[in-house]
Amino acid sequence: MDAAEEELERRSKFLSSLIQKKKAKEQQNQNDHLNVRVRASDMPLHLQNKAFKCARDLLDSMPAKLDSKRLALSLKKVALSS
Repeated sequence: MDAAEEELERRSKFLSSLIQKKKAKEQQNQNDHLNVRVRASDMPLHLQNKAFKCARDLLDSMPAKLDSKRLALSLKKVALSS
């Protein structure tokens, strides 16, 4: 590679890293809003956000006592209907 190609490659990597950092910050802000923390996932970000929002809506509509089985069944029902 000549110097111009190397500089373009360096700038491209830099811009990609900035975009990734911005997406990660937006994801963290969204997660903070929903009061969740992701430790590891192979699910795309937009599907994660949809799942979090769905789970939060279901939790908010449930009685005070958390019933994990009922929550799981409700999430599965919503996922199958989407």
